[in-house]
Amino acid sequence: MTNKTPYSVMVSSTYKELIEQRRVVREEMPNFRSLPIAMEDDAALPDQDLIDASLAKVDEADAYVGLIGYRYGQTPVCKSRNPKEFSLTELEFRHAVERNLPICMFIMHDEYLIPKSALKEKRDEEKLRAFLELVKKDRIYAEFLSVEDLKPKVIKSLGRLREALENRAASRAKASVDADTKSPAKPLAESNIPIRVPEHFLGREDSLRAIASALAGKEGRVAITALHGLRGVGKTTLAAAYALNKSADYRATWWIRAQTPDTMRADLVALGVRLGWVGAEDKEEPALGVVKEKLRTDGERLLLIFDNANNAKELGPFLPQAGAAKLLITSTAPNWGGVAKPVEIEVWDKEVGAKFLIARTGRAKEPSEAEKLSEALGGLPLAHEQAAAYCERLGIGLGEYLKRFAASSGKLLDSEKDAPADYPLTVAKTLALAIEQAAKIHPAAEPLLVHAALLAPEPIPLFLFSEAREKFGEPLASLLAGDGLDEAIAALRAFALIDREEIADEREPEISFDTIRLHRLVREVAARRGEGENLVAARRALLEAVAAVYPRDVFYNPKTWPRARRLDALALALVGGGDEPQRGAEAEASYLSTMLASYRQGALAAYAQARLLFERALAIDEKTLGPEHHETATSLNNLALLLKTQGDVAAARPLYERVLRITEKALGPEHPNMATSLNNLALLLRDQGDLASAQFHLERALAIRKKVCGPEHPDTANSLNSVALLLAARGDHDGAQPLFERTLAICEKTLGPEDPRTNLTRGNLAQLLLENGDAIQALPLAEAARAAHEKILGPDHPWTKESALTTAAALGALGRGGEAAELRARFGV
Repeated sequence: MTNKTPYSVMVSSTYKELIEQRRVVREEMPNFRSLPIAMEDDAALPDQDLIDASLAKVDEADAYVGLIGYRYGQTPVCKSRNPKEFSLTELEFRHAVERNLPICMFIMHDEYLIPKSALKEKRDEEKLRAFLELVKKDRIYAEFLSVEDLKPKVIKSLGRLREALENRAASRAKASVDADTKSPAKPLAESNIPIRVPEHFLGREDSLRAIASALAGKEGRVAITALHGLRGVGKTTLAAAYALNKSADYRATWWIRAQTPDTMRADLVALGVRLGWVGAEDKEEPALGVVKEKLRTDGERLLLIFDNANNAKELGPFLPQAGAAKLLITSTAPNWGGVAKPVEIEVWDKEVGAKFLIARTGRAKEPSEAEKLSEALGGLPLAHEQAAAYCERLGIGLGEYLKRFAASSGKLLDSEKDAPADYPLTVAKTLALAIEQAAKIHPAAEPLLVHAALLAPEPIPLFLFSEAREKFGEPLASLLAGDGLDEAIAALRAFALIDREEIADEREPEISFDTIRLHRLVREVAARRGEGENLVAARRALLEAVAAVYPRDVFYNPKTWPRARRLDALALALVGGGDEPQRGAEAEASYLSTMLASYRQGALAAYAQARLLFERALAIDEKTLGPEHHETATSLNNLALLLKTQGDVAAARPLYERVLRITEKALGPEHPNMATSLNNLALLLRDQGDLASAQFHLERALAIRKKVCGPEHPDTANSLNSVALLLAARGDHDGAQPLFERTLAICEKTLGPEDPRTNLTRGNLAQLLLENGDAIQALPLAEAARAAHEKILGPDHPWTKESALTTAAALGALGRGGEAAELRARFGV
């Protein structure tokens, strides 16, 4: 009895000029109930390898048809899998022989329309001759002189091929009947998986389990999971590996090219043909309807893999609405929650990446270099394969590649010689293509990504782009207005170019920020898309934008510190180092340097770092504004205050005196900056014992602040606190105490009970009470200051330690020495 099921036949040829000859063969095949499968039917897949993909086609086929011209054909370079440097066609042919497939070959005659003797090109003559001898040995083959000569020979040869297929099927059927029926062999699943899982498939055990879990437990209902992640992360390979590992559980594992409706339609119909649901000659649309219905009613033990899907909306019409089929989707887009259970495929951690690099290159003696290189490559499998291929091709070690990558990452990421043979796009071009596709969805996607790529490799708060969008100029500023920012981010997320996540503040977890992250290699590729003046403008815009959103009262105000922490690394990278600030952005560079220093001085007590930044701000101001400018005076004042805090009073005094002179000349004797300058110089004079001069300056400062700010302002309270400190230094405790108490009341009212300024005053009052012998009143004040400082500043800040020391002194004065010793030990005071 003749088999009615069509056979899958792979069609291959030695070079691309045989287009007409291939067409003749393919057009005739349905007449012999054979379905052609060929590489040109597949879109390029980034996770494929040319050898693997070609041999997988042979594995998919029931028979093999080859056409040989005058050239030997493309020869993939791979020492491990193709050591004898066979052409791709010969590799396929030999694999078909290994599988014992029926084979039919068509060979261009030496006297074809263009005789072989007329060709100048003589490459691989010996290999071609040896291949032809192998092909002609006990095979179905025919030589042809022209396309017209080929046609009748195709009919005759395909008839013989069909006969061989029928005989093979009959022999298998008989063997099955003769076998022990008590333990029949489980039939192999029908499959058209187009790629082979690579030899070094590592680090995906958790993902395989996640896929199995997502597809389990939905008996009688369609189960769908979606693998999503960055291009080159290995989603396609992982899907193929899962299909291979689970093939015994299915009667068919079917690959569907999900990039376009046309490819999805064709591959679903091909499934129907393979399973006998529709005929090979049936029209596509009715056949597709039949297949979809059969998937609903007869989908048991079917695994469908929709590879490289764009989004759920495009895929929707091709997904079965019910039934028992299992569906596995691969995509760069993350938003599959409405139709599937998403499984994010992460990059490799450095340990797995290192294992791959060592296994792939054989560099077992370079484990440390392998880990460092894997980290530099961001764990992206495609980048690891490209790096390994480079090392293998040039015969260099992983450590040497790491040096070259550090020096010229862009060149190596775009090395076409080391891209996978079946996917000519390099890492750089793969990511560039994704950026271009995102730009087609939203015009702000690419410029947003380029700007983000120029920032430090840290989570980037979205308020930078929403609150400071005007700094980025047109048209980007307008494109980001309204929901434009969200839409641009959605376009980038659709191609896994960024991650969007809510990040809690490290010190105050109840506060969180909406942020985006870029993969290391996405950053590399995107940053290179900015050119010349555009790149300079982008860097200047970022500096201006970060300066615009950085909090101004960061020295004392704890409410600003979560935002400062989120911006810290980004701002520091923009102003750090010894490079000159960008022309036109000097003011922003000075401001950011000052704010970063102020945060380090006030919140972190990181005085050495703060000094470098204050000095940088001063250098910028002196160069751009001049040594007598009032803003230069402000930078001098900041540096002097830090020097005094570090105990270097001698270095601070001339700076303070210079500040006072510049400020009075530039702004006048009644300006608020004069009060600040007078107050700071007065406290320094007090520390040097010049109490009379200190009093004169403090009285002037207090008078200015009362007049300009009012009696209840925190700045006025600051002057009152300074006067109280001077009175205490003179021994006038009765005069100092009411001033401390008034200062504390103003601070509690205007700043709140936990503000550092409030608790510095509380500590000053507690210390005064202790000196007066009133430890009972001093203890609660000192303890409240210590608790607030520890909460806001942490246990290691000098202000926390100082208040802990005052608390311990109060405890000791009250006879509670054990508690005092415990407190001193805890804070190291």
